Amino acid sequence: MTMPGPASAQPHGNPATRPWDPAPAAWDPTPQRPPAGYVPQPAQPPAPRRPRFRESGAVRWWGVLIGVCVSLVYYVLVGLVSWSTTSLVGLFLLAILLAGAAGAALLTRGDRGMGVGVAAVTGAALSVTVVVLAWSTFEFDQLFI
Repeated sequence: MTMPGPASAQPHGNPATRPWDPAPAAWDPTPQRPPAGYVPQPAQPPAPRRPRFRESGAVRWWGVLIGVCVSLVYYVLVGLVSWSTTSLVGLFLLAILLAGAAGAALLTRGDRGMGVGVAAVTGAALSVTVVVLAWSTFEFDQLFI
């Protein structure tokens, strides 16, 4: 039996002759330092993100629906309390002032959706009141006879 020699101890032969060996293992470059007095450039600030414009109080559909329903019930009750056309117009004008104040308070301090619903029905009630007032004042009943 023969003992392996130093040349046969390496499985691929001499390490200096291997084509994939990038450099001898003994070479270690010194780390490069910046020259004295060198001031590095400041890092670039991060790019600003795009602004997000969001409404502070979101208007939701169910809030608008609740405002519309409550206002309709309110105006129906006011209409049921009236006893004549003149009282209907007077009570509706008073109810419109009160509902307008409530709608403004809801829009500024409360739920904006309910404020929108109240404002929409209040505008419709105002137009109905003006039509009833014009109808009773100018007696349009005789136009259609």
